[in-house]
Amino acid sequence: DVAPSYLKGSASSSLSSSLSSSSPRQQHEEEGEEEEEEPVAVIAHAISLIKCSKGPSVTGFLDAAAILRHSIHKNSIHYRPPRNNNTTSSATATSTERVTTVIKASPPSRYSYQMYAIVHPSCEQHAEVLQRLGYEIMVRDHPVKKEDIKGEWLRNHIESENCCGSAEFIKLYAYHLTNHPIAVHWDMDVAILHPLDDLYDVMIFPPSDPRNAAARGRIERQHPEEKWPEAVDAFLTRDATSAMPWEERTAVQGGFLVARPDVAVFDAYINFIKEGNYIGGRGDGTGWAGLGYGGFQGAMAYQGVVAYFYDQLRPNTAVELNVCRWNQVAADVLWRGPQRKNEHHLQCREHPRTSLPNGQPDYASNTRCEDCRNTPVASVKTAHYTACKKPWECKVAHPRVPRDKRQSYRLENLVNVTYCMELVREWFVLRREFEEALEVASEGKAKPASRTGGYEDGYFLGYCHREGGYVAMEPPPDGFDVKRIYGM
Repeated sequence: DVAPSYLKGSASSSLSSSLSSSSPRQQHEEEGEEEEEEPVAVIAHAISLIKCSKGPSVTGFLDAAAILRHSIHKNSIHYRPPRNNNTTSSATATSTERVTTVIKASPPSRYSYQMYAIVHPSCEQHAEVLQRLGYEIMVRDHPVKKEDIKGEWLRNHIESENCCGSAEFIKLYAYHLTNHPIAVHWDMDVAILHPLDDLYDVMIFPPSDPRNAAARGRIERQHPEEKWPEAVDAFLTRDATSAMPWEERTAVQGGFLVARPDVAVFDAYINFIKEGNYIGGRGDGTGWAGLGYGGFQGAMAYQGVVAYFYDQLRPNTAVELNVCRWNQVAADVLWRGPQRKNEHHLQCREHPRTSLPNGQPDYASNTRCEDCRNTPVASVKTAHYTACKKPWECKVAHPRVPRDKRQSYRLENLVNVTYCMELVREWFVLRREFEEALEVASEGKAKPASRTGGYEDGYFLGYCHREGGYVAMEPPPDGFDVKRIYGM
């Protein structure tokens, strides 16, 4: 067997030295290349395993944890690209086919990483598999329970919030990772397609440093006309696809948060959540402190508390990134009703950023928003598989038929199916790379799936036999050390 070129570090059968000692700047000594540079910093990358009641869903998420880690590694200092950056070749001698990807090579990363899994006690049985994938395990119960909340309305309703009620607050433990200058919390249905170095440079280097200034110039923000904060403590995206044009407050999209770890920040979250100053309903006068953070998906939980925290408790410390490139869910960002359809039809879902002379929002000009359903895949930094379906569900992102027929027009335009499937294909390319690397590193003990599924195989690459017929990966063998793949 021959290891993929981006995993080769020596001629030995073990890959243990290949990725710990290799970076985008290092090649084989016989090629006369320069030695590896020290990373600028080690970034914490965290996931949370919160609910584990459905077996097939858990299987998919555990596969996703492997693919997420693989995509993070590919965009770290430890990755050495193959000679042909637009293909991935098979790791086995019996398979010579090549799988193309539209993702172009980026400037090499200068940052290392460490993986963490924040695991709810109900999911602890899966911790061992995550540990074999290189995640450091943090078993944590939810830091705020229903009975801890003073506010009656929130106490009586928090457990009905999607997806996980108060248990979702375990995501906040990412702020405890203070051994690292930056922590990134991800949902597991995500793939990283390009390095995040520009975000890190802004947070690590002072504003006077040329590296900070250069990074600010490259970062695509949702509102580039706005002044940058002097110091940036977080990068986030908003849940534009659930916003309504007439609502000033918008949820944070909870699949992605880049933040500066700080136990005091964690404590500040916990204090206001326990206080429970939350008013039921949606729109003005609802939600956290009655400031409009109510009613949208996740309002009582993570998506609402992060939005409220950075908008109200720590204003001018977080930067909102371009939602079509960062944490890209690839869904429609235009309002199509059914509420107020005649009044706001085809306006951007985001609240207008400009006002009329009388101080009222300028809705008429609120139409200039990028169509995320057609943003070139090659320019997407991170993909979040929500509207486009989770890859392991083996579903084509056709619009569902709603019970409320008034929603049909909106759902028919929710996604560009072809575009979604191109994003899904990138996830399966990553899966294929990981399986082939695992086979080599385990000396054949872990075999890749046969890839004989014929369902939409141009996108699912043979891993789906039918809708819902996902072929799960074989987990790493007992006792397998993932350092044999990644060297770390």
